[in-house]
Amino acid sequence: MKEGLNKVGRTLRTAGRVLSVKHTVLQSDYADMHQKELGENLRTMTNRNIAYVSISEWNRKVMRWIWICIGLVIFIEMLLFIFYQPVPECSKSQYWETFVLRPSVAIVLEALFMEVVFRLFGNLLGEHVVTVVFLLMQFLLLGTVVAVHSSVPYMCMILTYPVIFANVYREKIFRYIALVMCVMVYAAITYEVIPSTEFKPDNSREVYLVIFIGFTIVAFSFSKVLTSVVVNFEKENQKISEEKEKILEISQRDSMTGLYNHKLFYEKLDEELQRCDTEHHLSLVIIDIDNFKSINDTFGHATGDNVILKIVSIIRENMEESDIAARYGGEEFGLILVGKGEMEAFNIAERIRRSVEEATVEGVERKVTISLGMMEVRPKDKNGILLFKEVDAALYEAKQTGKNKTVCRGWKKGKDNAYSYRNFSS
Repeated sequence: MKEGLNKVGRTLRTAGRVLSVKHTVLQSDYADMHQKELGENLRTMTNRNIAYVSISEWNRKVMRWIWICIGLVIFIEMLLFIFYQPVPECSKSQYWETFVLRPSVAIVLEALFMEVVFRLFGNLLGEHVVTVVFLLMQFLLLGTVVAVHSSVPYMCMILTYPVIFANVYREKIFRYIALVMCVMVYAAITYEVIPSTEFKPDNSREVYLVIFIGFTIVAFSFSKVLTSVVVNFEKENQKISEEKEKILEISQRDSMTGLYNHKLFYEKLDEELQRCDTEHHLSLVIIDIDNFKSINDTFGHATGDNVILKIVSIIRENMEESDIAARYGGEEFGLILVGKGEMEAFNIAERIRRSVEEATVEGVERKVTISLGMMEVRPKDKNGILLFKEVDAALYEAKQTGKNKTVCRGWKKGKDNAYSYRNFSS
């Protein structure tokens, strides 16, 4: 009769633990779903922010850079005007009108049009349309400079600048648009769809020196702008990485205690089992709060939470940095004691048990006790689930034989080097 009741009790307890594990697994699955949802929201949010920075903010930088370049171009044209030596085909005043005044007015008007589009119609047209307009106006502006100074060899190379700029944008389509525009403007200048100046002045060394210095300054200013974008991009990437790490950390932790959750407990256990050998000891402990349902029913769930937090604080006090603790179920905790053999782990478990027994919890008018099951892992044990089952059997024995004790399911090596059970308890 007694054996039958014990069997029924074990069956009920096993069923209860299965339900508890399933409930914890469901919580873990929910945490995974929540993590994926948070991760997706984070990716959407950060991608939107990066797109905003890489388009609108970059367009602002380009606009500022264009005004700087326009000022530099006008300055260069003024220097070229100063160095120009009049010839019968082109007087000083004709040179001024053809090579300084007209192109300067044209590029300033083109830049003003870009400013108007960006500031007044940016929100209405949208980032992508504004960017296409920006690219078009950049090529028209540079095309004006190339057409006016067609006598300068390789002046057409400045048409490649917007193509280089377009690589900063995230969307590949802008690079292809810039490439097509570059080819079209070059063809328009070559086949005189965009007319060049009829007079081709002879360029002296001074002229080439001024042009070289001017475009060197332009390239330097562009490199500064590009560097600032790269730095901002790296900062955004760092921010995203930190947010992802925070989300991952949240998904791996029990929200109330801060301990690892059920899923990560098994992952860590599997990692340590792979390292376990005759020199690298490993012990597993399961802790269950005695009569926890009665505590909740008698003193309330808020007090029950205080009991859990008190026990967690005691567990932390008796752990080393290399050890791993997890909240396995509602009132159950798992400990992976790394580098600790049977007796050392047993002593740690006993310290935790005695500290809990001696502790006082606000709102609880009786002693709080725990039962513990433990076992040192054999080097050949590599299955975390089966190992947990053995430790669970030790915990069950602690529960069935009076509670408030630690039961160790040890392994004794015989003369034939075979292992056999040898349980002992506090």
